[in-house]
Amino acid sequence: MLTKALCVEKLIFALLILVFTVSMSSVFADSDYAGFTNAIDVSSPSSNSTLPQLIVSGNNVYVGWVDNAAGKFGVMFAKSNDGGSSFGKEINLGNIDSGAPDNLKIAESQGKIYALWQSFLANKSSVAFAKSNDNGTTFISPIEINNNSKDSSFPQLAVSDNHVYAVWLERTLDDVTNVVFTKSDDGGTTFSAPIAITNHVSGNSGIPKIVAYGNNVYLMWEDNRAKNYDVFLSSSNDSGNTFSSIPTNISNNVGDSGAPQMIVDGNTIYAVWMDDTPGNFDILFSKSTDGGATFAKPINVSGNLQDSGYPQFTVVGNNIYVAWTNVITDTNYDILFAKSSDGGQTFGTPINVSNTPGGSGWPQISVDSGNVYISWVDNTPGNYDVYIAKSADDGNSFESPVDVNNGTYGSWYNTLASSSNVVYLAWQQANNGSNDIMFSKSTTFVPEFGAMAPLILVLSILSIIAISQKSILKTRNLN
Repeated sequence: MLTKALCVEKLIFALLILVFTVSMSSVFADSDYAGFTNAIDVSSPSSNSTLPQLIVSGNNVYVGWVDNAAGKFGVMFAKSNDGGSSFGKEINLGNIDSGAPDNLKIAESQGKIYALWQSFLANKSSVAFAKSNDNGTTFISPIEINNNSKDSSFPQLAVSDNHVYAVWLERTLDDVTNVVFTKSDDGGTTFSAPIAITNHVSGNSGIPKIVAYGNNVYLMWEDNRAKNYDVFLSSSNDSGNTFSSIPTNISNNVGDSGAPQMIVDGNTIYAVWMDDTPGNFDILFSKSTDGGATFAKPINVSGNLQDSGYPQFTVVGNNIYVAWTNVITDTNYDILFAKSSDGGQTFGTPINVSNTPGGSGWPQISVDSGNVYISWVDNTPGNYDVYIAKSADDGNSFESPVDVNNGTYGSWYNTLASSSNVVYLAWQQANNGSNDIMFSKSTTFVPEFGAMAPLILVLSILSIIAISQKSILKTRNLN
């Protein structure tokens, strides 16, 4: 249990409110605003479509989601070949059992699409995998890739050439969670027997991250093996055949560290996480220039007196862009941003990007041609809407945020991508008791388009608590 759980409870409380109190009454308006295309309903009507995943590759746009409608459980996928102007009919990837799927991840490589998700088999949480060899036109029937004698959850996916890598948490009967890894060397046709990256008999490992770069595979997770939570990294330089015997402790401090994010560029590994060593939760950053063997002393990116958490970041050249949720008051949470122009040696003073009186949380960030885009959810209008803000000067300043949906229902679980100055958004929308997956894109960035809304993430949040009760990440966004 975290030694300073009360600190992070402020963040968790506000973000849970965003989930549990979404208004579900009223009619939504059509989207027809300059700058964004009319919103497309990618999912079929009368479904319970939730937790969208978005990938943009050239002129192809891929959207995946899970359908939790009773009697219609499945993992769904749709693609656009014209940059998101239109989408083909949704494809049901299937499920390995009749239970509700969760925690979908998708990846694309060389015209192949890979999907990994949490399923249920024999009353246990399981890990399912499916792939398409024809750019998402058809999918091979899903297979189970974990050992179903134990509960497995929160799968993560990475692809490099013909190698497919998967990592997840596995829970023992004693409620101990460990990080487990498997791989495929034949494009996902077969997988090796899963191996344990951590081998705790007590304590917990938190939700892992995975990145593949060439023949190198990097795993990052939070772990309380030393009683307090630290952030660890284990690496493989032989396509996942072997991993470093002793993981590198990246945070390595007296406080609790968690919610890590990782980016790899060649031999350089960048990491951000939330850490209460300074006395409250701040956002810390570190990098390795030797493939993860050693990491520089962490730098405090946020450096303020209120709790900061759940960071997202991206790296372009020597610039590092970080966004996070920051406590302002008990009822006001804003999205803050900071940038480094010297490879992470120093960071500028944080900018309040949202700066609204309500609760803002779970930012997404994308950088394209010197433009920085940050989207988030915000309850300032009284509903739960998606907001987005743009910086046209590489993050030195931000334009006023725009309420994307500005409707009666609100919005939820936004996903963001940008390419060639086109902004792509997919989100979850409530519709008369069900949920739809909506998509829109902007080429001129006047991001105002009609109303939509959400509701679910409750399932994800509850399952996080169940699988990793002692983890600092038990109620964070799984993006």
